[in-house]
Amino acid sequence: MKNTFKKLFFFVLASATVVSCDLGSEDEPNFGNGPFVAQFPYATSTGYFLKDEGVVYPYDVPVELVGGNGLAVSQDIVLSYEVDMENSTAVEGVNFDFVNDTNTATIPAGNAFSTIPIVIYSATLDDQDPPVLVLKLTEVTAEGVNVVASGSQGTIALTLQGTCSSDLAGMYNLVVTRTSSPGTYNLPGEAIIAHGTGQYLTDSTGPYNNRGLVSAGAQLGTPSAGFLFNEVCGRVALVTDQNLGGALGGGYSNSVYQTPAQYANSTIDGAGVITIEYSVFFAAGDASYRGVYTPIP
Repeated sequence: MKNTFKKLFFFVLASATVVSCDLGSEDEPNFGNGPFVAQFPYATSTGYFLKDEGVVYPYDVPVELVGGNGLAVSQDIVLSYEVDMENSTAVEGVNFDFVNDTNTATIPAGNAFSTIPIVIYSATLDDQDPPVLVLKLTEVTAEGVNVVASGSQGTIALTLQGTCSSDLAGMYNLVVTRTSSPGTYNLPGEAIIAHGTGQYLTDSTGPYNNRGLVSAGAQLGTPSAGFLFNEVCGRVALVTDQNLGGALGGGYSNSVYQTPAQYANSTIDGAGVITIEYSVFFAAGDASYRGVYTPIP
């Protein structure tokens, strides 16, 4: 396989900083003066890779250090990890390889973050049935430092999602139907903006928008009222871990998400009409929406 490297557009959504419409902030764990704990910052993640013969994508899996006495660690911390063979479907040497063949990573002294670098062989990825790589921290060591691997957050499941070429950026007339209870919103002049390889940002979420369309619903005082999604070979998948109005940072803590059934119903037809189903969490009950985006010639 020809090892041609291409840079994968990858980002992590920041935590919401504006008070939620409905939710209070969750209590953070208090590690007090106990041991430092090495962990993955989240339990699941999805990487999107354009399927291309001979292309190898670098992909960095983040790890972090929390707890202890709140002070920086003056020693390098060495993390050992392994593939959870029982729960992984991704095959080493076929779908991916580790960059470091010793299966270790280092959090440098004075730091709290590092990565486990891997490479992804995009041509081997099945977009209909993406392989899942499950990594597990097995040991954490540092000279003279009380540090352990997390029991609850010491494992991460990475979905290696293959994608196809995509060109959805443009202007659309959008009609949103609230499927959880009666309601229809017309939002003409909806922009879909390219935000990475096969990834896009909408102008609105449900009735929420920043375009002065008051009749459609409440206005959001955030950088964007839209959400991020990926085209996956004619299907539409919302980016996980995003909040209402928080696609570009800030926003509210109401999560915007997509169920498996909604993903199955989110498609692009031959005329370029995009249908996206998704939900927004509210304390009084989640609201579900179906948006139909018709291209403006």
